[in-house]
Amino acid sequence: MLENLKLGLIILLTGIVIVFSVLVLLIGIIKLYSTIVSSVQNSMSNKKDKKEKNESEKVEAAVPAAAKAEAAVEETKTEQPEDDGTVPGEIVAAIAAAIEVIFGEGTVKIKSIKKSSKRRSVWKSAGVAENTRSF
Repeated sequence: MLENLKLGLIILLTGIVIVFSVLVLLIGIIKLYSTIVSSVQNSMSNKKDKKEKNESEKVEAAVPAAAKAEAAVEETKTEQPEDDGTVPGEIVAAIAAAIEVIFGEGTVKIKSIKKSSKRRSVWKSAGVAENTRSF
């Protein structure tokens, strides 16, 4: 009987040691994984910050282009009276500045800007909103 008790205690202690050593091993693996994931996320956010900085520099470079576009809009504004079908001058200036930033100054000439006459249905708008929202 005493031998069975000793054997039972040895098996119990061995089981406890194995369970706790595996738990410590799992904790180490999870901490290592979280360290790797956080370093990857930090490097991705650094790349994103650099990209946003470059884009902001492009926008700052586009300010003179926007001023030129707005001056051109003011010239054409006196020639064309605004009615329901025309686009406001501020929007034309913003579109022209964005195009100049993307394609470079003087490479593209805008011939016309028109409002879209087609409206999306409610279901299409809901689909677009669902598929473009962030996670």
